[in-house]
Amino acid sequence: MLSIFVETSCNRYNRDECVSCHVYEPLMEHPVSEWHLSVQQAKVMADKIQRVEVLNTLAQQEINLTGGEASQNPDIVEICKVFQTVTPHVCLHTNLDMLSEKSKRWQRLREIMQLGGRVDITLYPTAWEESQKYFLGELLKLQNKLIVNVVYESLADLQSQINLLLNFFKDKSYMHVTELLQSYAEKVATLLETHPNCDEKLFTVSMGDTEAFANKPEFIFGISLLPAFDIDKNGYRAMTSLPLPREKYLIGCPAARGSIDIMTIQQNGEMTPCCDVGNLKCQPKFGNVLHDSPEQIMEKMEGSMKILASGIHKNHENVKIGRAGQLVEEGIPPYGS
Repeated sequence: MLSIFVETSCNRYNRDECVSCHVYEPLMEHPVSEWHLSVQQAKVMADKIQRVEVLNTLAQQEINLTGGEASQNPDIVEICKVFQTVTPHVCLHTNLDMLSEKSKRWQRLREIMQLGGRVDITLYPTAWEESQKYFLGELLKLQNKLIVNVVYESLADLQSQINLLLNFFKDKSYMHVTELLQSYAEKVATLLETHPNCDEKLFTVSMGDTEAFANKPEFIFGISLLPAFDIDKNGYRAMTSLPLPREKYLIGCPAARGSIDIMTIQQNGEMTPCCDVGNLKCQPKFGNVLHDSPEQIMEKMEGSMKILASGIHKNHENVKIGRAGQLVEEGIPPYGS
């Protein structure tokens, strides 16, 4: 999958449009000109993606348009059209936190769905009753596929969010979705009752072989459970997650093994083979789709994969000798597994 930032996280919008841009870490180092992807930049990216085999292969799986809130980009519909010339599989991520159906953001989302693009969401309990619940119902009238990200700070928080979704879909005609969510709800409830302070291994075992998708011809539903992390004043992510703090959260990087499964393209064109592009602060660069030639991109990819492998090896050694968390000279965050 290719994940493309189409705008930054400004945290200064009135739920419909930006009112006073002020970008925080990890995106504040970007100049104002790079806060919102333009249609022309999207065209340059699309052309380069098609000319670099590894990027084109990922694009045929899916292009995910993301950012702080992708629907804030006033040109997002035209940008979507540009990337649909590369692949028919284009989706957009949103928080669905809007004031009304008259919102420009909602109108953009409607247009994207009418173009055949899929709209996915991250669940926000604080916005659920006020806006998300209603707009999710409207969204389901316009598309028959959906992936929901659930970012949870504790097992109780996870239980609460799953129950929000479960109660929502009980009122719909998607029995297969309800059954999947009921399975999640029961397993999390059991964990809370028997092992409320479980570690990641026990959590994974307890969830067992629970599917991530409920798939029927009339509707495909996916759910992704994402543990939350604290971010320090310098924008670095903590090594332990909030819901499962008993052990360090190690991350496997396929790129270090010579396989690129995902590539994030920032709005300034810089690429990194990771979905957590900001807070992990991984330093090796994989090229710039706005400025580098296809040959330069491939050269940088090959060199950076070697640097990743070296840095992750050192991280392994640091874990063994009790120095977990120590930064290594390759610029690889101390999360590599």
